Amino acid sequence: MRERAVRALKALVYPEGIDFLALYPAEVLLDHGDMHLDLRPDDPRFPHLVRVPLRVFLPGAYVRVKSGSRVLLGFEGGNPERPVAYLWEAGGTVVVEIRSVSGRRVRVDDEAGEIRVEDPVRVVVDAPQILLAGGGPPVARVGDPVQVGAAVGQIIGGSSKVFSG
Repeated sequence: MRERAVRALKALVYPEGIDFLALYPAEVLLDHGDMHLDLRPDDPRFPHLVRVPLRVFLPGAYVRVKSGSRVLLGFEGGNPERPVAYLWEAGGTVVVEIRSVSGRRVRVDDEAGEIRVEDPVRVVVDAPQILLAGGGPPVARVGDPVQVGAAVGQIIGGSSKVFSG
């Protein structure tokens, strides 16, 4: 008896003819900020879905998606009780972050207007030219000669966190 009731309820909630192994376009209504989205599927047979997990196929990656962005809705293992969203169209992400197990982090954040690189030990930048502050004044290093008016001196101290090769 119970089994028939469960089957009947599932038939009401999940109409026949839906292929739960297929992917369906959907609109992002809300990003909860924890890799879960509220979605409005394009296919009218689906209701609005709340707190659907977002999958990005890169372990340690975190993204935030703008409302109105497009994703693909799928179902893990074809199970209608396990909906998942996959990023689909470019331009919908506002935050992209990659975190390693040891605490290293790179974050591109359009909302804050910054790119952030964090490491518990050190960050290495190795390039023939490094542009700081959008091409602002030159940066002097410890040991570089400095001229202020007619006087010439030498920098004898600086940040213990910044080194130059």
